[in-house]
Amino acid sequence: MAASSHLMFNRLSIRYKLLVLLGVSLGVGLLISSAVALYTTFVAEQQASLRTLRQVAAVTSENMRAALAFRDGHSAQKILHSLQADPHIQYAVALDERGSVLAQYQAASISADRATRWHKLLLQPSALQQHMDREFHYVIYPIELEGSPVGRLAVLSDNQAMYTKMRRYMVLQIGVTVLIFAGLLLLSWRLQLIFTQPITQLVQGMRHIGSSKDYSTTLHTDRTDEFGELYQGFNAMLREVRVRDEKLSHLATTDPLTGLANRRFALETMQTLAAQSERNQTPLGVILLDVDHFKLVNDTYGHPVGDLILQQVAHRLQASIRTDDIAARFGGEEFLVLCADTDVPTAVQVAERIRTVVAEQVFTTPQGATLRVTVSLGVQASITTPEAMMQLVEAADQALYCAKQAGRNRVVAHTEGAA
Repeated sequence: MAASSHLMFNRLSIRYKLLVLLGVSLGVGLLISSAVALYTTFVAEQQASLRTLRQVAAVTSENMRAALAFRDGHSAQKILHSLQADPHIQYAVALDERGSVLAQYQAASISADRATRWHKLLLQPSALQQHMDREFHYVIYPIELEGSPVGRLAVLSDNQAMYTKMRRYMVLQIGVTVLIFAGLLLLSWRLQLIFTQPITQLVQGMRHIGSSKDYSTTLHTDRTDEFGELYQGFNAMLREVRVRDEKLSHLATTDPLTGLANRRFALETMQTLAAQSERNQTPLGVILLDVDHFKLVNDTYGHPVGDLILQQVAHRLQASIRTDDIAARFGGEEFLVLCADTDVPTAVQVAERIRTVVAEQVFTTPQGATLRVTVSLGVQASITTPEAMMQLVEAADQALYCAKQAGRNRVVAHTEGAA
């Protein structure tokens, strides 16, 4: 058989020999590149699925903190019930710090037996923080409140979205591979560079993006043939991934009511600014402010108006700070402003501007009523370290308490030895 094939090959003209060699080389090359692309895409999709689920768990955990801290099972159940908006999330359970179940969610299509198996899997001591199985994947997310653990959240999702995307990608990959193979095999070997060059660029681009995770990359081409369509499709896929990551990042770092940074993002940013303060020996300013008599506003006008007041205060706060300052909702009606490379007098000036702008604002309720609100502000600034940064917040909180005790609607800077 081998001898017969060798004899047939020797009878072919040089042109056909080159075409055969080109076909074999192209076939082997496309097979290897397709396998690499499929494998790397599958691994990337697994990581993306786990990352997406972890971000969902992070957002849910942010909302779950208070419920766990007060062991409010009803609120925890309502928060978990919101997961039904994602049809792929099959099961979730919230546990308090003692490991007791506070609330759980189960998709309507899931049987009780399967839910029980998942429940045992997620609660066993040996369960990993995140895991990808053949049919499902899950993450177990610890929940902390002011640095102390208050429980954990386990969320489990099926793999249908990942497999659907992989099937589509495989069909596209196979179709493109067959087209490339047929086209190059029919054309003269002298034109092979015209076809191999875009493939090489695309593979290099895929490998670069796969290793760097830089989804802002765009692969440029002037071609208008199938390769041009492939480039456009690949760039469109990158744009979709980039938009999805930006949305998830926004959800994970932004307070949904006010649009300011949330508490977790503020503390993470403060870590960075504290390290910068230590490195450059420059002070880090912290302003902590609280809406005065906010409970009275809620009791008098209702929580929707209270939410409107918080949104308007946040808007005024953002407009009053400097370009490099960072404003965040720290909890309830309390806000935090971080001022890099800022001493106490300068931080007091920023705080006074915030106080004045809020005090001068007339708020109008949806019912047409008008009211004014004020804020009390506590200020502290000093050179700090990431390990000692919470002392700045505590000092600003003490100054805020003094501002409220002194009559509210004022700025108080922390002084050494202040109560």
